[in-house]
Amino acid sequence: MPYKLIKADDALSPSSPAPRIYLGGQCRGRDWRLDFFQRFERTNISFISPRREQFIDPEMDPTGHAQQVLWERQALDFADCGVFWLGEGLSNQAARVEIGYLLGLKKPVLLGAQKGFMGAEHLVGFSGLVVAGSVDALMNRFASMLDALQA
Repeated sequence: MPYKLIKADDALSPSSPAPRIYLGGQCRGRDWRLDFFQRFERTNISFISPRREQFIDPEMDPTGHAQQVLWERQALDFADCGVFWLGEGLSNQAARVEIGYLLGLKKPVLLGAQKGFMGAEHLVGFSGLVVAGSVDALMNRFASMLDALQA
């Protein structure tokens, strides 16, 4: 059975196949999530993608941004696991908060980052997570975890 994709602002239905995987992190440039969709296209799971075509600016649309943040928090609560790919520099501030939130919920988190990502030492030091250096390595780690998540 193919995976189910839950996109930003979609209803979070209990009938969605488990495990439910939140794909957080980098939203600029090429969408790394497409690699996950392709590799796991025949897997009976749900991917939750918070990526939107257009960023909602909190200064210009505070209500819309608040709704976006609420949906993302509900999606994290709904997810069984979080998988994050972080871009270079100090971007991905929301993803850093989401990682901490999932860890606080004691849910599994997998993390990957581009070369040049700043802050990996803090994430590793506080969480004990291992940072994959490529999307392929991150997908391999997810594939290794998938059996345990489906049990």
